[in-house]
Amino acid sequence: MPPPKHLHKIDFALAHTRRRALQRNVSFDKSFAIHVTARKSGAERSLVHRTSAEPTGLEQELQHLLHDPVGQKHIGAFAKKIMTAETFFCWVEIKEFRDAPSIGYRKSLAKLIYKKYIKNGAPMALGSITSDLIAHYDNTYVRFKASPEYDVYKKEMKDTYNKVTVEDFEYLELLGSGGFGRVVHARKKSTGKHYAMKIQLKTGLLDEHHDQLSQITSEKDILQICHNPFVLDMHYSFQTSAHAIIVTELVRGGDLSEALKSSKDGYIGEDRVRLYAAEIGLALNHMHELGLIYRDLKPGNVLLGEDGHVVLADMGLAAGFDPALWKKDDNGNTKYVPQNPRLTRRKTTVGTRGYMAPEIISGKLVKRDQRPGYTHAVDFWSLGVTIFELMCGFQPFSVYTGGNFFQEVANEEIFRLSPRTQHKIELQKMAQGVTFPPHITKTAQDFLRRLLDVNAEQRLGSNPEKGFQEFMDHPFFESVDWERLMMKHIEPKFKPTLAQLSDKKIYNSYDHMMSHFDMRDKDFIRHDWYADPDPEMQKHFDSWDYISQYTLRAELGIAKELDETNIPYKVLQLTGEDVKRKK
Repeated sequence: MPPPKHLHKIDFALAHTRRRALQRNVSFDKSFAIHVTARKSGAERSLVHRTSAEPTGLEQELQHLLHDPVGQKHIGAFAKKIMTAETFFCWVEIKEFRDAPSIGYRKSLAKLIYKKYIKNGAPMALGSITSDLIAHYDNTYVRFKASPEYDVYKKEMKDTYNKVTVEDFEYLELLGSGGFGRVVHARKKSTGKHYAMKIQLKTGLLDEHHDQLSQITSEKDILQICHNPFVLDMHYSFQTSAHAIIVTELVRGGDLSEALKSSKDGYIGEDRVRLYAAEIGLALNHMHELGLIYRDLKPGNVLLGEDGHVVLADMGLAAGFDPALWKKDDNGNTKYVPQNPRLTRRKTTVGTRGYMAPEIISGKLVKRDQRPGYTHAVDFWSLGVTIFELMCGFQPFSVYTGGNFFQEVANEEIFRLSPRTQHKIELQKMAQGVTFPPHITKTAQDFLRRLLDVNAEQRLGSNPEKGFQEFMDHPFFESVDWERLMMKHIEPKFKPTLAQLSDKKIYNSYDHMMSHFDMRDKDFIRHDWYADPDPEMQKHFDSWDYISQYTLRAELGIAKELDETNIPYKVLQLTGEDVKRKK
């Protein structure tokens, strides 16, 4: 029996337990569903603190249901009949908080939940789920399982998780190609959503990773575990007999190297670059918290969205993903449990010339077994080079006041120098430090010098004691509101000029689109794009297929409904106007 109408916006537990709930750190506000207060220490972590020792079988079932977008849709429709919409959304957002892949993103979600659901003036910050609330969750689930809606849910589960195929898309425009990869602008037939589809030849992937076949799915796996506003979103991955396909968001604003080339002064202004530096830093920190090292940061790998925010793309050289770190939690849901990147040292000397850290370059001078290795600190060096280049118009070490520094070497042309000599000269130049043009402020100079510290442990963002917090605390970011930025509640002053999005279907089918690639690239195709791997080799793609739960939530309408509840919070963040209070 549903609670009385005058209570349904107040109580998350039964009416007669209200006083007991209040004594257990639960605060209520008539304008929202439930507000929970927390202990003073470890506020973000304690948001989902449970008072019972272990989850019950019933709770495990419920948490597993909430983990799945189809489950969220159906239990949400049922739950909102017997409780407020805010109550259900609080429930869903706490679940998302629990599943957040990194500490930084989890803190932002915790603050969002606090702003939306916690009573103003509560004496403590964030809260814990009491046994009363858990019982209320479980009671709702029991009633849902006994309802006709549960049978509808089970049927839709079977229908929804059929594999995505090439037939589910329309193909609008060829975007690029190279080696054994092709990229096309595609639109999903069922939703009308536009995506970038990366098509990779399986035999090409097998050849590239012939000595380490477990890494074939590495790029896909890394995109799968990353969920951050400033990292490229992967929506689907699927395959044909010959092709391994990744479908990502379509980012249409070009990249930062293009933005630099189109700038009137030959460089980008400090205020604009400050936002890019902060957002790239957040993206890198997210990856580092997942135990990953990006290893290929440069302006060309940082895309600009139509909203003016950056998107870190191309995970081809990223390292640190380990399939063995997929673990099942207490509720039976599979989660990626990362290692501490500070404890992991890599020895492979990869990256783009001009952006590689000195510890990677010095590794090229010795055999692999003699290399001390490097940590995630290499990404902060590359960030320093990238930001320097954007603000100054040239690279700090390989390009020097308009000319290549190798020209300083005793009348020898660069092509006559051995790679070993080139590496030594570059290391010498790095050790001498950087020189800045006069328009760079003292604060920005200090920021860049700290990033371009040849001592990896002292490099800004990499200090074992201070970590990423030291990066955020630098005076260069004094004007940045990190909480608002993490939620994308800051409007960039610069937004790229975009061509009109094409809606015209150009190709009749996937095969038709591929044949046009064949004709366009006929002079430099080096692979048979229609060759299938041997049956024994196909097993390396067994885990390739994937559908993002966030994409499913959008397709099922859950994300839109949840976003609507975020509007007052976003308006408050952007303008300072409290829409909820105004109403």
